[in-house]
Amino acid sequence: MVPVTMPALKPGAVIHGPKAMTDTLLGDFAGELQSRGFRVAGLIQRNLDAGDACACAMELVDMASGEAIRISQELGAGSTSCRVDPAGIAEAGSRLRSALDGKPDLVVVNKFGALEKDGGGLADELLWAMAEGLPVLTSVAGRLVGEWLEFCGGHCDLLRPDPAALWEWWGGQRLYQDLLLGVPDGPVGRIVRSAHWLLVEGPDACGLARLPRGADQAGRPLEAYAERGLRDLAGLVQSTDLFEAAVGLASLNAHYNRPDLDVGGGNGLDAFAAEEGRVVCIGAFPDIARRMPHALVIDAQPAAGEYPAAAADFLLPGCAAAVITASTLANRSLPRLLDLARGSRVALAGPGTPLTPRLFSYGVEILAGFIVDDPDGMVRSLAEDATPRGFRTFGRQVTLHHPE
Repeated sequence: MVPVTMPALKPGAVIHGPKAMTDTLLGDFAGELQSRGFRVAGLIQRNLDAGDACACAMELVDMASGEAIRISQELGAGSTSCRVDPAGIAEAGSRLRSALDGKPDLVVVNKFGALEKDGGGLADELLWAMAEGLPVLTSVAGRLVGEWLEFCGGHCDLLRPDPAALWEWWGGQRLYQDLLLGVPDGPVGRIVRSAHWLLVEGPDACGLARLPRGADQAGRPLEAYAERGLRDLAGLVQSTDLFEAAVGLASLNAHYNRPDLDVGGGNGLDAFAAEEGRVVCIGAFPDIARRMPHALVIDAQPAAGEYPAAAADFLLPGCAAAVITASTLANRSLPRLLDLARGSRVALAGPGTPLTPRLFSYGVEILAGFIVDDPDGMVRSLAEDATPRGFRTFGRQVTLHHPE
């Protein structure tokens, strides 16, 4: 099946006060996305130390090339002010228009200011990017919010000036592309499945994923999948086909869950055992009644005392903590669950959890996953239809914590 596309983003505008500078905030966010492999185009303002000649010397840094464009002119000896250089702005606009032709993942323009509100500056480039449906991020002073809303027709998201707000705007659906961008290509060894689990062996690790309920396994020759490269298989995590999505998740884990990771041990169900507030558990994990006796359990097929999947809408908002099964990655419900649990402590748990800090940006605090140390033993275990409890003989449960 054709992989699903990410939802369109409304233009995002960070609101700031008269003295607040958002250049660093936007630059750091755009730079982080670039470091993960996203294609970023745009211009970030950088103020220069020009000594006594000018107190406001500025340049724009081209995010695509890293080159700087001077956009201010000094007014002469003894002056403590400067004016915007039309030639510099023209060059910046030309570079940005060229970059937009490549359909980047993000377009960032450091501010919507006085020039843009009057139709000058980078106004044309902003409007073109919006018309093309490209994700646009900028900043606007509080006094210009009305002009900004008129400029974009009210079709925008107004954002707090902090990193968490930018990641919330970026959206949880983009975590799939984020995970995929971190996977290099390489040969695939074995692909093995049991009634409930799937294993993919990559060049450096083995990855596991639970087969979602309802996954159609008929007519799925694993040998054909194994002939594809690891990155190609990992891309299936974006598929709406449940079986292929599980193959994609296992392939992601065949890169991220490497035996040489420097991580500590631990069970994800123990992460919030001492939490005093409401704790919600998405997925009826084995042994949950003993480890988390006060947790409210939500499951697609709830047993006595458990809640159906629809209960997440009113149990997750405002909860103190949530433990979410990694199977929600394969059935694509994880982004919505993270939105519902926003502001709460969240652990993603289970053998199918990708052990990568990339997930921390999307609201996850603890990653509790599994590393396979004995691939041959794990393959035999799956052939015998072992449960996760039986997996422990051939690997180890580990946890990765958000550094802050």
